[in-house]
Amino acid sequence: MMTRKTWVRIGFVAIVIVVAANLAILTAFPPDVQHRQEPINRVNWILVSAPGLDYRYPSESATIVYDVENDTWLLQDAAAWDRAIDLGVDYSTEPARPEEIRYTRDIAIEGGRIDLDFFVRNFAGEDCAHADFALTTEVGHLNTTTGSMEGDTIITGAPAVVPVDDLANGEWREVRVAADLPRPKQEEILLFSITLTTPCTFTTQNGTTLTYNPNLVTVIEHGSVSRVEEVARDPGYVVERLPRGNSATFIVQGTDAPGIGPLPTMTAG
Repeated sequence: MMTRKTWVRIGFVAIVIVVAANLAILTAFPPDVQHRQEPINRVNWILVSAPGLDYRYPSESATIVYDVENDTWLLQDAAAWDRAIDLGVDYSTEPARPEEIRYTRDIAIEGGRIDLDFFVRNFAGEDCAHADFALTTEVGHLNTTTGSMEGDTIITGAPAVVPVDDLANGEWREVRVAADLPRPKQEEILLFSITLTTPCTFTTQNGTTLTYNPNLVTVIEHGSVSRVEEVARDPGYVVERLPRGNSATFIVQGTDAPGIGPLPTMTAG
C-alpha cells in the first residue's frame, strides 16, 4: 500500500508532465502566430495551358492569313511558334526543384481546321482514370489601333468534349485539340481563341467520382502540419471559383488586312 509521501511524489511528477506538455505546445504554436488558410486548388486539379499562346496581348498572338479566293489558311512564322519550350518552374510539382519539361505546341492547319497541343498536368493528389474537358472557341473583331478586342464576340463555337484518360497524379502530357477556323473578309482582322477548360468532376482508378468542392480549405500550421476542413462561403464564391480554362489565341486576317498599330505605351503622369 502506497504511503502519503509516495502519492505526493506521483502528484508532483504529474504536474511536471502537464507543465512540460503545455510549454511544448506553446513553443510549437505561439499564440501570436496566426494559422494560414489556403483554398485547396481543386479548381486547377489539372493544370491546363498552351504556353506562349495564352495570357498574351492580342496583337502578339500568332497570325494566320486567310486567302479568300483560294479558301486557304497559312500560319505566319510557323517555325518560331512550333519550337520546343522548357516550361520551367510553373509546371513542376516542386517549384524549388523544377523539372525540365519540353513542350511543343505542334500547330497544324489542314483545310479549314487547326490542330494544336495543350499541356495538362495532374495536381489533384489522385490518379485520374477519366475526365471530360470542354473545348470552346470564340471569334471577335480586333482593333488595329489598340491591338485589343473590340465589341462583342461575333461567333461562339459549340462546346466539344475532349476526353483525358489515365493521367496519374503528377503525370503530364500534351493533349491534341482541333477547331474550325474562321473566314475573315479580305480586309478584316479577327481575334480567334481556343479554350480548353478543366472539368470540376473526374473519375479515379477505382471508379470513385471526385467533384471540386469550393468550400474545402487546407489549414497549414507552420508549413509542416496540415489538415482539410470545410468552411461556409458566400454563394458567389462557388461561381467565381469554378474551373476555368486557358486559351490559345490567334489573329486570323484576310490577305489585304491593314497592319496592326504599335502596342500602347505607359507614360509617367
